[in-house]
Amino acid sequence: MENKKTPLWVYRSMKGPNLDNDYFFFEDGTILHHYDRTISKQDFEEYVLPVDIPDYKKEKILTQCKGECPNELYERIKLILHGK
Repeated sequence: MENKKTPLWVYRSMKGPNLDNDYFFFEDGTILHHYDRTISKQDFEEYVLPVDIPDYKKEKILTQCKGECPNELYERIKLILHGK
């Protein structure tokens, strides 16, 4: 039986006009990066560590989360991004 992860929140963004660059945050602290490389190379997924996410991207993620999420969830995402 497959172990299902409980999602917390999704950061949705775009690279360029048509390329997805999303991060899915899960209750267990894992982060799934879903992205497109080019128009013809789409839907790549890989689990990443907080250290794999550039600081400028972390700031964008936290800014969007602060505007969309309750404070408790924002603090949880912040902890995940800082590797705690």
